[in-house]
Amino acid sequence: MNTITQHASVLALAIYSSGALAQATALEEIIVTATKQAESLQDIAVTITAFSENTIREANIRDAADVAVLTPSLNINSNISPFSTRITIRGIGTAGSTFLEPSVGSFVDGVYLNRTGLAVSDLVDIERIEVLQGPQGTLYGKNTNAGAISITTKSPNMLETEGHLEATMGNYATQRVTASLSGPITDTLAYRVAGNSHKRDGYLENLAGPDLNDADDWNIVGKLLWEPADELSILLKASRVERDMNCCSPDSVHDPIAEQAIIDRGQSPLGDDPFDHKTSQDFPSPFEQESTAASLHIAYDADWGTIESISAWDDYELESEQESSRSVLDIIYLNQPQSGNSVSQELRFSNSTDHVDYMAGLYYFEQETREFEGELSALAGADGPVAIQIWGPQLALISAPGDKSFQDNVFETETMALFGRATWHVGNNWHLTGGIRWSKEDKDADLFVDVQSTAFTAQDPENIPPPLLALLAQQGIFPPFSLLAASRPEIDQSFDRSSDNVDWLASASYDLNADTMVFASASTATKSGGFNGVAGEPEQREFDDEDTTSYELGVKSTLLESRLRINSTLFFTKIDNMQSSQQADNGLGQLTSNQGEAEVAGIDLQLDALPLPNLTVTLGLQYLDTYEFTAGPDKGLDLAFAAELSGSLAATLVLPLADGGVYLRTDYSFMGNHTTNPASAAQLTDKDEQDRKNLNMTLGWRNDSWNISVWGKNLTDEEYAAQTLVTFPLTGMDAYFLVPPRTYGATLRYYF
Repeated sequence: MNTITQHASVLALAIYSSGALAQATALEEIIVTATKQAESLQDIAVTITAFSENTIREANIRDAADVAVLTPSLNINSNISPFSTRITIRGIGTAGSTFLEPSVGSFVDGVYLNRTGLAVSDLVDIERIEVLQGPQGTLYGKNTNAGAISITTKSPNMLETEGHLEATMGNYATQRVTASLSGPITDTLAYRVAGNSHKRDGYLENLAGPDLNDADDWNIVGKLLWEPADELSILLKASRVERDMNCCSPDSVHDPIAEQAIIDRGQSPLGDDPFDHKTSQDFPSPFEQESTAASLHIAYDADWGTIESISAWDDYELESEQESSRSVLDIIYLNQPQSGNSVSQELRFSNSTDHVDYMAGLYYFEQETREFEGELSALAGADGPVAIQIWGPQLALISAPGDKSFQDNVFETETMALFGRATWHVGNNWHLTGGIRWSKEDKDADLFVDVQSTAFTAQDPENIPPPLLALLAQQGIFPPFSLLAASRPEIDQSFDRSSDNVDWLASASYDLNADTMVFASASTATKSGGFNGVAGEPEQREFDDEDTTSYELGVKSTLLESRLRINSTLFFTKIDNMQSSQQADNGLGQLTSNQGEAEVAGIDLQLDALPLPNLTVTLGLQYLDTYEFTAGPDKGLDLAFAAELSGSLAATLVLPLADGGVYLRTDYSFMGNHTTNPASAAQLTDKDEQDRKNLNMTLGWRNDSWNISVWGKNLTDEEYAAQTLVTFPLTGMDAYFLVPPRTYGATLRYYF
């Protein structure tokens, strides 16, 4: 209750200080495409948090993580690499991997991004970002059972040449340059090119090598728009992203034996503070990514309806390496290259009559993802004595210097879907909407791993004495027993699965008056099942689809002559066969399984106000009354990355100066106590419970040609681990993946 009072007081102070001078100035109408048609945010029965181009610039939103800070229902964090990023909405979500599908779908210009890691690079040339909360299975399809993030980029300018050039400098040697250029080529043909380059030194001080968690990436996107007739539009888009960084390393606390071994190697003691942004790692955890994508969007708009076609293709490759002890101790090196490609085709027909708006469509998606591709994971073994002291003498029986594994895992998916949606306008006030989607999905997995070990227990289990078998079982080690094989059994197998799903939507809305709408809805969505890579036992290889059913009751209102907008949604969501990816009990490897059932229930509140013509105040709150497993082995355990109360408060003040205006944007967000580790109940400790606060500010001056600003993020230098992990058993290491410390800088932007 004290936390609620504290944050309510902050809001009250902001409103009180300006409310007495409120004048009749209207809030800007927000247009969204959540229903795959341009509509006012206030007219659709969908819970959405939307960010316009102006808000994106004022709030200094640079990537998806910045969006999450300003959206109470959204949480984004990663460990090991950006491709393991976990996106959750209302507490529902899983980390990305080659075999585990996301719970939150990511879309750019209507194209589905099949890996969450493709959605977390720097944003460039963005027109609008929409965070859709709750299942979106009817229009958006599989893997949107928690919601969707839809990003819309700017279109080519058919009328005149325009563009911008922006340069940013900040602490940690931050250098960022973005640019765009657009204009007509002929009367019917236009282009747009935009790009971004971002470099930054690491913010995790490394006493044994280069500082970690730096940035070095660039991306570019090009578009050609051809409009040969008023009814026909053809847009071709291509993009390229490259990233090369020492990434995703945690601060850590080590077992005293391991800590002394680190000191014996000439390193300063790290101590027991996991939030001091200091580490001692002689392996920099490099991450490299190259991804290319292209799409073709054709729209034909006639009197009898609109036909749209979206064809898309993407291809990516990445290299990610790490040393598992996160220290100068040589224990296990993991090299985890991945690659993938996909093609998709969506065809939609939509039309409106006097009383009915409807849409029907076809969708096809095919992808292949690959992990390891013959690379090696090697046990260095040089610091085996340290690990033996911590783990126990039995470690020498299951590991030996030079242990390595050869792996090649390929996953293929083919999805087909039919969908439709219609809204019937009954009289002047009632609006009834129904939707349905049938989908069929086939998956194949070809898994291969060969563990090469000279350890005693790498031999045939029948030759190992039963007492030793029992002792190894107590340590969570099962046949075959070599250390690497403990998390990746030797296999050379193929698997396949097929599933059919029907998801649906039913909603009713009623216009109380021209400015207030109430609605009720029920919807379902499906998250694809699949196969574990090479973790766990063979009988644990396959996991089933995850099914979500959600109910919502909401209100959307615009008050005080459009100076106040209040949207609120009460929701209840039930997840059946919930997929949960957790570390194996021995701390080595990840295993995905269906953990039974979970329920999430609460209320969202979004408030936008104009207490003064030059002051905008925005408040977002999410209260979760329930967010826990209700059946299965973790029954009663709270969902990770979900808090009882989360919120954000933003205020933007603009004052005229010279031929422009001075603006001040302040963003404060918080998240109550929550679990930062998706482990099972038996694996969690006090270190896995945290809360979070964040303060960002931007002060600038702008006019039609220039925008100059100074900015700061995490200005209170909040010490917070976005994710923690199960203790690494070989060195007793606890990992804390910290958010960036205080950052600040200046940005100059020129429009032409």
